Amino acid sequence: MKVTTRKQNILENLEKDIRNFFESEDKAREQALKLSREVTRYSARAIKKMHQGDFEESKNLLEQAMSSIVAAKKILVKFPEILYAGFVHNAEKELIEALVFYRIVKENSLFVPDFDVFDRISYLHGLAEAMGELRRHILDQMRQDHTSNMEQFLSLMDEVYYFTSSFDYPDMITRGLRRVVDVLRTIVEKTRADITLVVQQKKFEKKLEN
Repeated sequence: MKVTTRKQNILENLEKDIRNFFESEDKAREQALKLSREVTRYSARAIKKMHQGDFEESKNLLEQAMSSIVAAKKILVKFPEILYAGFVHNAEKELIEALVFYRIVKENSLFVPDFDVFDRISYLHGLAEAMGELRRHILDQMRQDHTSNMEQFLSLMDEVYYFTSSFDYPDMITRGLRRVVDVLRTIVEKTRADITLVVQQKKFEKKLEN
């Protein structure tokens, strides 16, 4: 009887300990999930504001997104299985996409993060996906007959493509980077075709003027 009672006490204590762990983990997951959704929402709004030319508001939104991603990661420090479950990565790459696009269009430079804050794989995904926003920006500029930076932007897109495609590792390691790079290649080629058409048209117009 005493042995049985002692075993029951051990199991009861274990149940309490493990249940407390799961409760803490579940609470952390819910908090981090909410923050990750904020990151995605702020990042999307920031990109929209950038396309509208409102860089002051986009900067404010990016700062809010940054605070949220840092808070989410801090909450999940003790729960790596949740941190790398996928939703934090998705939110982080959206923020990186917005930060890369902001730095290119606003400051004519490339965003390189602090990797103590940002995940390297998320950076590669966000960097590649930012080129889609850059393509949209190029097309908007074309419609407004602002073509001075087209070649420079295209050159950057090429460099980003070759950079990201150089990491030829299994999808399990890169979280499916190969698929993202394949999409980027299509975007670059379409942009090259669009810019080539505009350049040829400009040359033709000059010949007519002469």
